[in-house]
Order: sequence, then structure tokens, then C-alpha cells
Amino acid sequence: MREYDDRQIGDALKRSFHPVNTELGRDLWPQVLRKLDDRPVRVPWYDWALVALSAAMFLAFPRLILVFVYHL
Repeated sequence: MREYDDRQIGDALKRSFHPVNTELGRDLWPQVLRKLDDRPVRVPWYDWALVALSAAMFLAFPRLILVFVYHL
């Protein structure tokens, strides 16, 4: 009974939705490359702050390097 209901629901869904065209009208890869070339790589200030804080902590507490490497 359940298999019949599943098939019936599937058929109803197929009838209610139009078929979708899955073919692309053009190649998108050149646009992706162009977008990547246009946008400069920017590093936010908080990333630099995190690097500085990590370096300071490693200098103040050298054993943290071992803890950090262990968790990698």
C-alpha cells in the first residue's frame, strides 16, 4: 500500500511541475576567472590581529606550540 502511495505522489509531483532545462546557455568558467582576476585579495584587520596575538602567545608561552601542533 505504501509503495503505491509513493508512486502516486511521485506521479502527481511530476504532473504539477514543468520540466527544467538543465543545459547551460553558455560557458561560465571564463566569467569566474574574470571575476577572480578583478577582485584583489584583501586580508581583514582582524586576521592580522589574530596572527599577532598567536605570535605573542607563542613567544610568551613556548609550550603552546606543542599543544597547537598536537591538535593539528
